Amino acid sequence: MVRDEVPSGEIRPVRVLVVDDESTIRDVLVDFLGMEGYDVLAVPTAEKALIALNERPFDVALIDLQMPGMNGIELMEQVCRNHPWALPLMMTGYGTVETAIAAMKVGAYDYLLKPFKVDDVIRVIERGLEKKRLERENVRLKELVDLYDVTEQLGKSLAEAHVHDLLVETIGVQAEADVVGLWRPNAPGSELLEEGARWLDASNSAPGLAFLAGLTPEVITGLCSTTSARVLHGDAIAGLGLSTRPLPRSIFCAPLCANDQLLGILIAARFEPRPAFRESKRKLLAIMVGRAAAAMDNARLYGDLQQTFKQTIQALANILEDRDPYTRGHSERVSRYARQIAVGLGLEPDEVERIADSALMHDIGKLGIRFEELNKADPLTESEYEMFKSHTTRGKWILQPIRFLHPLIPGVYHHHERWDGRGYPVGLSGEEIPLMARILAVADTYDAMTSHRAYRRALPHEVAMQEIESCSGSQFDPAIVEVFVREMSRHRRDQSSKAERWRALLDPADEEPGPDKPGSSATG
Repeated sequence: MVRDEVPSGEIRPVRVLVVDDESTIRDVLVDFLGMEGYDVLAVPTAEKALIALNERPFDVALIDLQMPGMNGIELMEQVCRNHPWALPLMMTGYGTVETAIAAMKVGAYDYLLKPFKVDDVIRVIERGLEKKRLERENVRLKELVDLYDVTEQLGKSLAEAHVHDLLVETIGVQAEADVVGLWRPNAPGSELLEEGARWLDASNSAPGLAFLAGLTPEVITGLCSTTSARVLHGDAIAGLGLSTRPLPRSIFCAPLCANDQLLGILIAARFEPRPAFRESKRKLLAIMVGRAAAAMDNARLYGDLQQTFKQTIQALANILEDRDPYTRGHSERVSRYARQIAVGLGLEPDEVERIADSALMHDIGKLGIRFEELNKADPLTESEYEMFKSHTTRGKWILQPIRFLHPLIPGVYHHHERWDGRGYPVGLSGEEIPLMARILAVADTYDAMTSHRAYRRALPHEVAMQEIESCSGSQFDPAIVEVFVREMSRHRRDQSSKAERWRALLDPADEEPGPDKPGSSATG
């Protein structure tokens, strides 16, 4: 009989602890179970049994009901509470329904009546060990399912901070740790580390906080001196040079690496009375850390891509506006107004950013239009107007080959559609028009009216707002107009309040008349 996994990870014979005050029973069980391949230790009292259990783990505990001192029920309670790996079996020569129920209530797996046949004892042990094995398999299966779910979440997350928080919380729960900490380089390629996230077991946070406080950069570097996850116990922990107490019973540590680059160091610790980390747990956590490192690398690459995306949009907007002095700054302002509307509508942050970026690009199609023919004081001819209208179609054509700019196309292509269906280029109406385009239509029109053009001077804010409100329900989505009016009013009130505060700070305070100043009643 062997057991495939124990806290230390080795394979060894099944250990049986026999607790009985009758020497004959002890001797018989030691002899027969020993011949079956079990590693048996027999003790006469519950007190000695507890000492033995604390010295090394046992897989089976055969406990007599009636013993001097602590009785079998009391010992059974402690075994079930503090040594869950052990299979608890009750033995008695005074069996009653009441004692059987009492034993089962505290956690006994089975109940053996003396005198018993040793073969019956072996069958009960084997049946109980099989049940324990299935329970462990179920636990492992649940751990694997949880691991799969978490790694799926890690893989989907593109926010590095979210990956950090999810990782330390999951490690804390899955590892049944008291404390988990994640440290990361404070700059790409830097050897200096800063804390990125932490997790504490609320029921035992004091030693965890002390442990975190004692983790100097030297200790952290010493913990992760290898490129693979490892577990430390006893003397290895004592040799770390931690100045805080108590020392952990067990430490799990792992570097997070991707493409030969250190992205972080994760450290988890258990204190008494929790058991040490097992080898199977180390392997499971190492898999999770590896997936988290890949997710962190993806989040970093996504951040770089986003930065490139923003820079590309800004560069294209700069090229557009550099060609026409009358529209310089127009795209930036339309983007700002569109952002105000999107936030006022309560849209998600990612959608707000897409709308603001589309506003920066909304006139990109004008790159193919001759501005010198459009920037004139006279009204546009029909052919010139058709050329101007083509900028929406041209804009879509310019962005179409660039896959990561596709989410901006609805705003670029449809921002001249009208709520009543009389717009261009398609003639969509109402909610057929993409929300992004309905927002841009209001923002674009407001800025066009309040900016100087070759054919007219800028209109005052109040006049432009009246015009937009008068076109609500015909040219513009009424809901968008309502939000725009509200947000602009709030923004202008805020600006006015700020201006008043600045004037109060900059204007000199009135001084009281003094003896030598005009208005003084003092006489010489």
